[in-house]
Amino acid sequence: RGAKMAAACRGWRCLGQLPWRLRAAGQAAGMGLLRAQSRGYCIPFGTGRYARARALKGSRMLVGAAFALGGTFGLFQTLQYPLKAQEHLAEQQADKLPAGSLQLTLYQYKTCPFCSKVRAFLDYHGVPYEIVEVNPVMRKEIKFSSYRKVPILLANAGNALQLNDSSVIISAIKTYLVSSLEEIVSFYPPMKAVNERGKEVMEYGNKYWLMLDEMETQHVYPIKEARVEEMKWRKWADDWLVHLISPNVYRTPREALASFDYIVREGKFGTVEGFFAKYVGAVAMFFIGKRLKSRHHLQDNVREDLYKAANDWVKAVGKHRPFMGGSQPNLADLAVYGVLRVMEGLEAYDDMMTHTKIQPWYHRMEKAIGEAEVTNWQLLQPLY
Repeated sequence: RGAKMAAACRGWRCLGQLPWRLRAAGQAAGMGLLRAQSRGYCIPFGTGRYARARALKGSRMLVGAAFALGGTFGLFQTLQYPLKAQEHLAEQQADKLPAGSLQLTLYQYKTCPFCSKVRAFLDYHGVPYEIVEVNPVMRKEIKFSSYRKVPILLANAGNALQLNDSSVIISAIKTYLVSSLEEIVSFYPPMKAVNERGKEVMEYGNKYWLMLDEMETQHVYPIKEARVEEMKWRKWADDWLVHLISPNVYRTPREALASFDYIVREGKFGTVEGFFAKYVGAVAMFFIGKRLKSRHHLQDNVREDLYKAANDWVKAVGKHRPFMGGSQPNLADLAVYGVLRVMEGLEAYDDMMTHTKIQPWYHRMEKAIGEAEVTNWQLLQPLY
């Protein structure tokens, strides 16, 4: 069995022998495609005085009440439907791991770009995990946590250990995959800070760094500049790219309605639920998209910002390597892909593929993740 474990762990460093004594590192929050904030986590729409005030400001009371009721109810229903195109082989494997193995549980909103980043990373590295979809209104699924945001990753290796913030989750798990460090999360300390709007937020030190020794660093980053480049573009995905999603998906009333029509159709809602999700929710998110456009100083035609971002990324990857990571995706590739993936099936996604040069890279990412899932599944089979 030891030989089999060694073979299986070539790709992901023996998850079954994790000696973690991690401490909760921070907080993560979730709204995703429907309203991407940033900082590595998402904030749910329709919760908190600030979010409501921003959404309802300047509206009549009656219309505002409809937005609050319809938008919240619609988004609650929206986030319940299964994303059939993104079913995870890793989730199917999680309950089959040998006794004593690491059990990972991801608490998420399906359309959150930050949650999608984490899924892309875990899928590519063949790390088994289960998914718990969080109710964006009540959030009862994460009542165990004082941090009321997503993504949250629970690592259970005899005792429950909590990881928060998408970039911290990715950096910590990646560090584990190539090293045997204990207390990994202690290297990503939570720190209170005040954002540009005067609101107290939780930030994390070192969240784009992998905590590697000299030999491990040489293995992961053969070229010194590769580490700096990866960190730069991971940060770009969090600080800029995610802010382009909602304004583009809900750019016009027609697009907002089409987006919710797609979601309702896939989710097979009842008549009442479908009405609120499709019509009232779409109207609410159209106006929220406009406010996000103003907040992040986007162009009048927000597609231009999306196109420029996609082409900037392609230019950074260059013509002489398939991925920023070279022959294989690195953490920046996975972050950018994870953010963009939440637009699949929508007009903004189709326009981006048509009017930018990103399509070849994107399809290479799809293929790489699909092949990695199959390879890791094959490696795991002898263990069961």
